[in-house]
Amino acid sequence: MHTPSTFIDGKPYLKADLHCHSYFSGKTDHVTALEPMDCYSSPEQVYRLAKARGMDIVTITDHDSIDGCLQFLNKQPEKHAEDFIVGEEVTAHLPEFGSKVHIAVYDISEAQHREITRLKKNFDELLPYLRSQKIIHVLNHLFHGFPRRQHGRRFVEKMIESFDIFEGLNGCIGTRQNRLVSRVIQKFPRKTVVAGSDAHTLLRLGSCYTLCEGRSRKDFLESLRAGKARVSGKGGKFTHIFNDAMGVYLAYFRDIAFRNEVHSEWSALKKVRNGLGWAGYLPVFCTLSFAYAIIYYRVEDHRQPYYEGLFHEMLNA
Repeated sequence: MHTPSTFIDGKPYLKADLHCHSYFSGKTDHVTALEPMDCYSSPEQVYRLAKARGMDIVTITDHDSIDGCLQFLNKQPEKHAEDFIVGEEVTAHLPEFGSKVHIAVYDISEAQHREITRLKKNFDELLPYLRSQKIIHVLNHLFHGFPRRQHGRRFVEKMIESFDIFEGLNGCIGTRQNRLVSRVIQKFPRKTVVAGSDAHTLLRLGSCYTLCEGRSRKDFLESLRAGKARVSGKGGKFTHIFNDAMGVYLAYFRDIAFRNEVHSEWSALKKVRNGLGWAGYLPVFCTLSFAYAIIYYRVEDHRQPYYEGLFHEMLNA
């Protein structure tokens, strides 16, 4: 049992950042020749800092992996019953739209992870499995990787039909998009929104979080499953993406020079060679990251009327 940090209308609530990463999220798809990771935070660092920042419950949602969660629980198995939830951010493919969505799943076993991995190539095969297993599943950042406009309305309708829980506050997504998702989902009485920082460094960990009623890990999961959730925190700005990118850039050096944790299998020669290449890439990396961060938010702001148009009937119902 926990001593809840938050009470709302006299009821106890537990907090959790439901969307964060460790270095088990794998390699990034940028500058692939130098093999940087998508994140350099260890599972232990994520847990300790999340708790220090007031999270009552902790999870890690690495991309298509639960290895970080398992590593943490191998070292501290008692946390599984106390305050740690095995999570994963699954990349599910939608062949009919030629796109992908990210689905956060929680409280899964190794066997369920293996089956999810097998089924994720087809959304229409994965969703029935998640439902049959009563696995909590959340659609993360609805507009990330949105399909072509000719598929937009069908895509939105399918997502709303397929999910009961949506990420309505993401620490990397702009305020306008976060608000739009929340406004739409609140039109449906049996659907709810949750929040997570989507932190790829430790800087923003815990900046967005979900509150669920209860005093224990079990209570938290039951409330989440029942849609009894609230969200708190701030949406994203272009500086968040830029800071994450630069944080990963610097952590790359820290690991090969000091920590020797993520790239421990590299030879000394490879570390020197890649380190020099990474250092030489700094001006380009910094410029491109800064430009991308600004352009991303500008483009999404430009698309906002289109997104609102897709939901026009729902918003005015």
